[in-house]
Amino acid sequence: MKKIKGNKIDAVFKALKHKKRKAFIPFISIGDPDMKTSLEIAKTLADSGADIIELGFPFSDPMADGKVIQRSYERALKNKISMEDAFGFIKELKSHKDIPVIFFTYYNPVFVMRERFAEGAAEAGVDGVLVVDLPPEESGELTEYLDKYGIYQIYLLAPTTDKNRIKNILSRAGGFVYYVSVTGVTGARESLPETIRASVRSIKEIGSIPVGVGFGISSGEQARDIAESADAVIIGSKIIKFIEDNMDDKAAMINEISKFSSGIISVLSI
Repeated sequence: MKKIKGNKIDAVFKALKHKKRKAFIPFISIGDPDMKTSLEIAKTLADSGADIIELGFPFSDPMADGKVIQRSYERALKNKISMEDAFGFIKELKSHKDIPVIFFTYYNPVFVMRERFAEGAAEAGVDGVLVVDLPPEESGELTEYLDKYGIYQIYLLAPTTDKNRIKNILSRAGGFVYYVSVTGVTGARESLPETIRASVRSIKEIGSIPVGVGFGISSGEQARDIAESADAVIIGSKIIKFIEDNMDDKAAMINEISKFSSGIISVLSI
């Protein structure tokens, strides 16, 4: 497990361990449905108790994401969000509340910018980067840049990841590792595999890094069950559905997101 001195993600997990509570990490797309509303949603999540916020950079071919997040990216892309816009968004959020931010992206826009991406992310206040389509074995160049600027690279583990590969990934990982609860794409699900608890326990036997679980979590009951074994609950599609279902009523949109987030926080104490 990697440690970067001063990274806020470590501070969050340390503080929550003392409080005996698990972390809530919501996901939204930057610029959905527009930049102003998107920023208001991010601020609402921060004010509603989110511990870390995961922000997705809109991408035209999001192969790891289900239909809800795909449509979210489509709405955001209509606003022609640039990487500079995304970094400016994060700066504004951080000026409202200095909450740790995970920047979720695909590799193409990162590859185009190379070190300028890491530099810009650091200036914006990004604490971790998750590049969903970049395997750890191919991430050496990006890791070098992120390490230089004090940013963690967040890695994914899947139900199909074997023990040797888990060991390899955990040796590179910092902040926390993201366990994908189901095989397939993102999206809220009515039920989750009963094997999650055993899988998280197996990961924890290999390394001491915090484990966050995402993909499919859509209710307080599911979050409570996940929190019994994991260190963080990650929820995206369910939150984005509140955006999609309330496009004509921004007040209702914000209220639903705030109410849902507060409800999730209430079930994460252990």
